[in-house]
Amino acid sequence: MAENAGPDLFSALAASANGAAAAIRAQAKRFEVDFETLSGYKKVVDGLLKELNESQADDKKLAHGTLPKGALGKGFAEAEALFTTYQTVQTQLENLSKGLAAQIEGLGIAIQTSGKGFGEIDEEQRRRMAMIAKQAKHDYNPDLDPLVQQQKKDEANKPKGKI
Repeated sequence: MAENAGPDLFSALAASANGAAAAIRAQAKRFEVDFETLSGYKKVVDGLLKELNESQADDKKLAHGTLPKGALGKGFAEAEALFTTYQTVQTQLENLSKGLAAQIEGLGIAIQTSGKGFGEIDEEQRRRMAMIAKQAKHDYNPDLDPLVQQQKKDEANKPKGKI
């Protein structure tokens, strides 16, 4: 009896594996995107990056538009506090512009490589993508992330103990 169970077990496993493979292929087919669609999307992304770099929101242009110290007044605390706030906002805008440009560039690289796979891109693009990812990770501040703040709030409002 045990001898007859072996072939049936292997047949069932093979059928199960074939079914799983077919399901995976069907799901992968849903994610297929033709190269022309990605190329068109990359052109849109490249256009956005060019538009950002040519606008007044470019981080280099933002840096040149700063007020000199004392332009808001001298000798009283309110003027100094206002200037400090101005500098903080200015720095944050410059960082936002740099980060946005890097993310748009990274999206462009990702679109370009999606048809080829990461192994098929040149070393310069790999290096640039790794640098963008490293910088984004370095710049990420969970205290400024609204999703993290909402999760903390939800966690704090969750009932404690047994119900």
